[in-house]
Amino acid sequence: MNENDTFLINVQVGGYRLPLRIERKEEELYRLAEKVLGKYLEVYQKKYSHRSEEEVFIFVAYELAVMLVKKMMQQDTVPLAEKLTSLNQEVEKLLAEK
Repeated sequence: MNENDTFLINVQVGGYRLPLRIERKEEELYRLAEKVLGKYLEVYQKKYSHRSEEEVFIFVAYELAVMLVKKMMQQDTVPLAEKLTSLNQEVEKLLAEK
């Protein structure tokens, strides 16, 4: 990665300023992630107002990790489903020939 392709941005997460060096083409992604994380923190802080800030961060991190794992599992099953569909079509074709 060329240094000219990167730059420093500052994002705010839960009252913390995070300086991040990112690729220019990914700035929109990072800004959107900042907003999404901010919304999750806001919701969880209200929902768990009796919990510490650290616990709220952990709840949010865990929720987002679960969402990521679900997405990864869905992507893993797509090729399998496509392969099964293809095999099913081949079987039907062979049966039709007989």
